[in-house]
Amino acid sequence: MSDIFTTIGPLEADGYIFFRLEKKDSAEVAALEKKCFSTPWTEKEFSLAFDQKIFEVFGLKKNDKLVAYIAMYHTADELEILNIATDPEHRRNGAGKRLLALMLCIGQKLGIQQAFLEVRRTNFPAISLYEQMCFSQIGVRKKYYKDTGEDALVYQCTLADLSGSHC
Repeated sequence: MSDIFTTIGPLEADGYIFFRLEKKDSAEVAALEKKCFSTPWTEKEFSLAFDQKIFEVFGLKKNDKLVAYIAMYHTADELEILNIATDPEHRRNGAGKRLLALMLCIGQKLGIQQAFLEVRRTNFPAISLYEQMCFSQIGVRKKYYKDTGEDALVYQCTLADLSGSHC
């Protein structure tokens, strides 16, 4: 268990409960992952990742159902966002944006300096969200996604630059 995030959650607002997921939640996270991605992580992959001290997953529940999660690796001064997933039935309701904003604000308060992520070049809704949340494109990983050969756009956010409107 990582010391940097152990005291976070659960928090409740607008019917959503924000909380830290653990290894015992691997099946639930993998089930949501499968609904959202063409090459999803398996329950076993999540379980193994939870054994790593630098791996964290936070989620949003509504009516006791996991509707969104964010998975990341972190160091004391950097976050790498691996996945943000929102149940298709709950998309376009702000759950993903709320989850990303919470994580960036928590990271900022913990003194983390930078956040990074990759996104498919054609994932326009995600790109729009990241740019709204102060991420800027800093690179391209050619043919990054094995299932389609699609490029990944690399984005970066300096957490110190976040305004009060995001936190």
